[in-house]
Amino acid sequence: MQRIVQDHRERGEAGVSLLEVLMAISLLGISFATIFSGLSSALRTTDRLDLIERGDDYAARKLRELMLDPSLAAGEVRSGVSPSGMEWKARTQLVETRPLFDPEKPAQLVRLTLEVSWRTRTGRQSLSLETLKLCTPEASAGP
Repeated sequence: MQRIVQDHRERGEAGVSLLEVLMAISLLGISFATIFSGLSSALRTTDRLDLIERGDDYAARKLRELMLDPSLAAGEVRSGVSPSGMEWKARTQLVETRPLFDPEKPAQLVRLTLEVSWRTRTGRQSLSLETLKLCTPEASAGP
């Protein structure tokens, strides 16, 4: 006699229902939307930080250039625009004057403030650097 083994499943349980497939697709879509939203936010943040880093690098180079400029004296304001569109403005302010060997040429301690700004999609960003510079101005011509 031949033995027949019957499956204990009923006829309606033979596969995956349409509702289960729709739920899986919905969950997958929500997961992808969350992942891509986070990725987009991370890319925007990286772009913003890259601009800040470039601005900081440009400001440091410009400050070094101004520090080495022998014609820079107290009470000056200089400004300009870089080829990449970064605007800069430098101000000098006399902090202290001390006599040197030649009383005609006193040493001046000058505060140098540099502000660099650039355009972004949301407006303007800027940063400011400040340092001190020791200057020996040219002796003024006497009468």
